[in-house]
Amino acid sequence: MSADMLSKRVRGRVPIAAALALGILAAALGLRYWLVWRAWVSTDDAFIEARVVQISPSIAGRVAVVHVSENQLVDSGAALLDIDPRDAEATRAQAGATLRLAEAEIDAARATLQAARTTTAAGVDEASAGLDSARAKVTEAEAQQSAAASEAEQAASDLARYRRLNDRAISEQQREAAESKVRTAQARLEAARKNVAAARAAISAAVGRLAAAQAAPHQLAVREADVARAEAAAARARAAIDAATLELSYTHIVAPESGRVTRKNVQPGNYVQKGQILMALLPPERWVVANFKETQIDGMLPGALAEVRIDAYPDAIFRARVDSMQAGSGARFSLLPPENATGNYVKVVQRVPVKIVFDEQPDASRYLLGAGMSVVPAVKVR
Repeated sequence: MSADMLSKRVRGRVPIAAALALGILAAALGLRYWLVWRAWVSTDDAFIEARVVQISPSIAGRVAVVHVSENQLVDSGAALLDIDPRDAEATRAQAGATLRLAEAEIDAARATLQAARTTTAAGVDEASAGLDSARAKVTEAEAQQSAAASEAEQAASDLARYRRLNDRAISEQQREAAESKVRTAQARLEAARKNVAAARAAISAAVGRLAAAQAAPHQLAVREADVARAEAAAARARAAIDAATLELSYTHIVAPESGRVTRKNVQPGNYVQKGQILMALLPPERWVVANFKETQIDGMLPGALAEVRIDAYPDAIFRARVDSMQAGSGARFSLLPPENATGNYVKVVQRVPVKIVFDEQPDASRYLLGAGMSVVPAVKVR
C-alpha cells in the first residue's frame, strides 16, 4: 500500500473518531445530569438577607456627640450617640426637690396625727371626769342654796315675830341682831344662787368639752387622710424621679447588639424627634431568600442540602440547608396582590420564597456580604 493511500485512510478515520468521542462525552454528560443534576433545582432570583436593626431615640433633643461613622463595625453595648442631657437632668432635679418636700410633709402629718391620737385617748376621759365633777358641784351648790334659803326664811320669820312684840318685850339690840341675821341670810342665799348658776354653767362647758373629745375621732380620720395624701405625693415624686432617670438614660444610645453601622443620617447639632430613624445596624448573621418557581418545590423540605454561589465571589461555593418556606407566593403578600377573579385570567408561574441558611457563616474578613446581594442557590430535592 502506498503512502498516499495510507494517509487518505487515516484522514478519513479522524472525523469518525472525533464524532465518536463527542458522542461518548455527550452521553457521559447526559448520564451525569440524569444521575446527579436532575436531583437539584436552582434559581437566580435569590438574594442575601440580614436583620436590620433600626436605631431611633426614645426622647426628643439635640444631638451632642456621634460616636460612630458609616459602615463601622461596633460591638454590643458600644456608644452610638449622645443627646444633650441637660433637660433630663433638670427634670430629675425638680422631681428630687418635689420628693424632699413630700417627705417633709409626711413627717409633719405623722407628728400631727400622733398628737391627735394622744389627745383623743386622754381627752374623753378628762372631759367625762370634768362633767362628773361639774355635776357634783351643782348638787353641792343646790344643797347650799337650799340651806341658805331655809336660814333666810328662819331669820325673816324671827324678825317678823320680834316686830310684833312691844318695845318692852324685846330690846333694841335684839331687834337689830335679828335684822342683821336676816340680811346675812339673804346674802348667803344670793351667793348660793350664784354658785348654782356657776355650777350649771360649768356643766354646760363640760358637756361641750366631752362632745369635742368624742368628735376627736373624726379629726383623727382627717389627720390620717393628711398622712395618706402626703405619702401619695411622695410616691408620685418617686415615680417622677424614676421616669426622669429613665429619660436621662435615653440620652445615651448604645448598640443593642454587634453589627455594622449603615444608613447613618445624623450629625452633631441635629435636633431629633422621638422615634426618628437615625441609622441602621446590621448584625453579622446572613441568610439567603430564594424565590423558586412553584414547579420547583416538589421534594424541597426543611433540612434539604443546598449550595450557594454568590455573584460577587464566583469561585466560592458555600454549603447551606433549607430552613423554611413561606406559606404563600410572593405575589400574594405584595402591596397590591393580584385579583384573579376579575378580568381575563392569564396563568403565570408563581414564585415561592425559600429561606436558606449557611451551615457556617462566611468569613466576614474575606467575604463582605451585604443585604440584597445576588446569589444563585441550588437545592437537592431528590
